[in-house]
Amino acid sequence: MSANASRLKEASECERKAEDCMKTSMIKLKFKPDYDGAAYSLERAAVCYRNAQEPRKAADSLLKAAQYYQENRNLFHAAKAREGAAMLLRDIKEFSEAVKLFEKAIDGYAESGSLDTAAMTVEKAADVLKNDDPKKALAIYQRGLALVQQSDRAKMASQFLKQITKLSLQLEDFKGALVSIREEIEKFVEIREYPRIGQLGIGLVIVNLAMEDSVAALKDYSWVVSQSPDMQTSDDGRVCENLIGYYDAGDDESFQNVLKCGTLRSMDNEYLRVMKNLKAPGGNGGGIAEDDDEEGLC
Repeated sequence: MSANASRLKEASECERKAEDCMKTSMIKLKFKPDYDGAAYSLERAAVCYRNAQEPRKAADSLLKAAQYYQENRNLFHAAKAREGAAMLLRDIKEFSEAVKLFEKAIDGYAESGSLDTAAMTVEKAADVLKNDDPKKALAIYQRGLALVQQSDRAKMASQFLKQITKLSLQLEDFKGALVSIREEIEKFVEIREYPRIGQLGIGLVIVNLAMEDSVAALKDYSWVVSQSPDMQTSDDGRVCENLIGYYDAGDDESFQNVLKCGTLRSMDNEYLRVMKNLKAPGGNGGGIAEDDDEEGLC
């Protein structure tokens, strides 16, 4: 018998044991199904199917296990089984069903009180969709953000906000990006991590200027200065002031030179793409080029 055939035979045996666990018997004085026992046997069957290169069958076994755990109010293990099924479906590129299961797992972990595990599952689910469906990935991060904000996990919330900002910029949803950047700044103020606020302040200025609103850029910059004591005297603060000043003056040459500054080059790629299209009023644009080695002045 081949290795795969042996594994499939073992999977069938595990499924038979699961069926036995669900049977009741007056003679044996077994009045309730053994949900946990059935679920455990199905999890073993899933391992066998996975090792036999049958991921769809493995996922189906885990979904049955999840149902039995749910019947027994074992919410954490039900969520874990659904997450396992989702990962198997992800690997065979059945993304739509995988995401639905990830979402159910997130809710299950949260309901069981395991918010940290729920947050990690948010990352896995969103990672599936970042390239194929960034809007859906954005929605999942927002779902995760709502969970961790309820539990006052500021650092975890800031991680989700960063991803929300990046996806919003990718989708050119600048208003949404502004909201998440401000929220992320508030989280860092809350945990007193002031050094991390500088580039977020630059981010606010850049996004406002991409919307051709230097008044809002100055207003947001002033707000950041009020939140972070050292912002105005920092390199980040000087970059913000130069960007706004040259933009308002219509001095595109100096504006483009600031965009070549090393401080700006170190920002996330999503910001760099926005900056490539920035120009001061009356200028020709063409901001920073990703392969331009010339160092700008800050």
